[in-house]
Amino acid sequence: MLSPLRIVSSGAAALIGATLLLSSSAQAQNEVDIVGTWSSGAGNVVTGLQFFNPTNNSFIPPKTAGRSYSFTSDGHWEQAIFQYIPNPAQPNCVTAQLIWQHGTYTRNGNGSLSLKPFAGDGHQQIKSMCGQVSQYVQYYEENELISQWSTSLVRHFGAPSYALQMYAFDGTPIPVLYQIYNPPQMLPTQQLHQQIIGKPYKK
Repeated sequence: MLSPLRIVSSGAAALIGATLLLSSSAQAQNEVDIVGTWSSGAGNVVTGLQFFNPTNNSFIPPKTAGRSYSFTSDGHWEQAIFQYIPNPAQPNCVTAQLIWQHGTYTRNGNGSLSLKPFAGDGHQQIKSMCGQVSQYVQYYEENELISQWSTSLVRHFGAPSYALQMYAFDGTPIPVLYQIYNPPQMLPTQQLHQQIIGKPYKK
């Protein structure tokens, strides 16, 4: 007859083994790591200098709307988003929004990712067809929590491609992204501005 100590030890070993098996299975589901540059749709929105110029804080609008994320192996990320915001009350008054930010990310123990932008570096451009000011550029900063993510090998435009599915903090799926560069195509991964009394300025 096994002693209580041996029973507990056997149960703990089984639990650890099951945990390791589940962890290995979860990792096996990912075809590749998240490192690289990923873009939605036709891949017209891509992180880097072709989307945002930090020397004069200007945007280069892509041909179509979409989004792009880049991740490095040492914990840096970059984001580029071009989207249209409809106005149900005034269907002709569509607003275009371009967002760029970058910073560092943390891989959390539960598999989620915490994306923290560099303060003062992020920008957004708003273009309104009906606003008093047709367009303007301003500072933008928003932390992001990716609650889950996975990669898989799919066919995209008839060719094999790695796909990245991410989920927002509330579980809402983010549009599927496809790997277009690895190593990632990004702007410098260090902070480009400093904030003094809440107002960012160029180094």
